[in-house]
Amino acid sequence: MLDIQKYIGSPKIIVDELGTNITKFEVRFLPRGFGHTIGNAMRRIMLWYDMGWAITGMKVAWCTHEYQVVDWVKQSIIDISLNLKILRFKFDESVEFLQRVPQKFSWVGMYTSDDLHLPSWIELVSEWISLFEITDPSIEFELDVRIEKWYGYYTIDFLKNREHQNDEEDVNVIIIDNDFRLVDYVKYDVEEVIDDFVWWSKDRLTLEVKMKYKNLHPKDFIAFSWEVLASYAKLFIFDGVYVDRSVLVEYEELEWIEERLPEEENIRTMPIDALPLSERTRNALIKNDVLYVEDLEKKKKWELLLMKWVWRKAIEEINNALWNIGKALAG
Repeated sequence: MLDIQKYIGSPKIIVDELGTNITKFEVRFLPRGFGHTIGNAMRRIMLWYDMGWAITGMKVAWCTHEYQVVDWVKQSIIDISLNLKILRFKFDESVEFLQRVPQKFSWVGMYTSDDLHLPSWIELVSEWISLFEITDPSIEFELDVRIEKWYGYYTIDFLKNREHQNDEEDVNVIIIDNDFRLVDYVKYDVEEVIDDFVWWSKDRLTLEVKMKYKNLHPKDFIAFSWEVLASYAKLFIFDGVYVDRSVLVEYEELEWIEERLPEEENIRTMPIDALPLSERTRNALIKNDVLYVEDLEKKKKWELLLMKWVWRKAIEEINNALWNIGKALAG
């Protein structure tokens, strides 16, 4: 990051849970203009590279296509596929991108998403939903679902072409087009903060992220989005090209600088305008480069008398103003 952060402070992220599925991230502070750059990039990447886990196919015993009728199931195969299409899952990171999960149902009644038999490394994160109803107790309903992890949208044509290119193609698999999105929306807002104490303006960036489901936190998706952006940014770091790093600083350095700044760097916190001085006295101090109360505390009376436009009456006024706030001149 830029060396300007030494003056506006190292950026901090404040996380605030606004609701069940809504989280706000506030970044304080960024160099001027960086709020819109980072906020827009984050929003676009999170909405596009929104990686999720969804069903892209199913295989039903004794069925070869989605228009076939199953006598012992009340719903049609199309209705079942549409119900399964809504479900979203979460995999363990070590699991492969595509998993086939067999299911068997053998009693009469309505089956819901909670009745799915999932291995320990697959978690259902979507809301409860009805899937189908079995009407014949003598028949066992066998259903295999194919769950994938990806981002964007898989069309029917894309999935069919992929099946044809697969040497182990199974013609009995019913294709389900699906959208893998888990993020509902991403909003960002930038507020420009004018800081009179450090002579720099800076940006406060606020990101508001809403997830579609309760069991997910946007921290995971934000981290992944920035990994994507960083991987593309590295393409432009060419070998043998000189980069002037004198204006750059590591975040770790900023932490150290923030804690170990010399006392005179941290002490400038109250401007002269905060004192109840007459306009003439205030202007005189400003013209002599005395801009902060803390600078004024270091001055002695004779030093002030040597300044242009500062008279004895002004010094008396300054003493009274400092005394009212529990401060005084150096001597």
